Amino acid sequence: MDLSGFNLVARFPGFGNLNDFNQTMLIRTTIAISALLLRAATAQAQQGYEFEVYGTGIPARGAGELELHTNFVPSGSQFVDDDEGRATHRAFRSSLELSTGLASWLEAAFYAVSYSRNGAGVQYVGNRARFTAVAPGRWNLPFDVGLSQEVGYARPGFAENRWGYEVTPILGKEMGSVSVLLNPAFERGLGSGEHEWEFEPRARFGYTLGDDEAVGLEYYSVLGSVSGFDARNHQRHQLFATGTTDLSEGMEAALGIGRGLTRNSDRWVITTRLELKF
Repeated sequence: MDLSGFNLVARFPGFGNLNDFNQTMLIRTTIAISALLLRAATAQAQQGYEFEVYGTGIPARGAGELELHTNFVPSGSQFVDDDEGRATHRAFRSSLELSTGLASWLEAAFYAVSYSRNGAGVQYVGNRARFTAVAPGRWNLPFDVGLSQEVGYARPGFAENRWGYEVTPILGKEMGSVSVLLNPAFERGLGSGEHEWEFEPRARFGYTLGDDEAVGLEYYSVLGSVSGFDARNHQRHQLFATGTTDLSEGMEAALGIGRGLTRNSDRWVITTRLELKF
């Protein structure tokens, strides 16, 4: 594959010293690996185990975050399908995420995912690994830009395929107290057989209330194959009202209440997030 069209670094000045040269090589290596993954053969990921719109704020090199995402579905699907996943009605789903900054523009994260329903105990679902690269601030772009890439593993019965790959462009803009984030995510299975790209856009509109609190609206959807979206009643559309607050220095908590907008979506979902920075 010709990667010359992806060589964004060559179009920007200021890479004259050794540190800049090393960063340039890391960027080019990341892009090359991305291109290889995109050309590879192609799970429906563990849908609904984490509701998060990715931003471009990443930890400093050597710093990190530990996050616990948990959600409860008081009104959802009672249908169990090994291809599409477990029933969600009155289910608890969670993911424990550990992330760290590898460079000023690169973050790595690892997830462990679990599921529990009807007193059956906690079940291990799978794992995910994600790398997020963001455009350096010195590029002076009119909005924040990043790219997240994720590889996930799921046990049989929790997703359509054993392995999956997701690529998520990140676009963001802050305007005083208002912020907007867009994640036009694309996902496909990995492995033998035919796997189509699916379009799963996410978005967030946020408003800060002072230094420690914020409220927002978040949107999540699964539209189907990019070659032809599913009928609307088979799509998933969910809208969440969210609130975030600092509990103490380095610790943040969030609560969200979501409403399904289509028949194929969980009717109600309650989400929580607890984040510890280190």
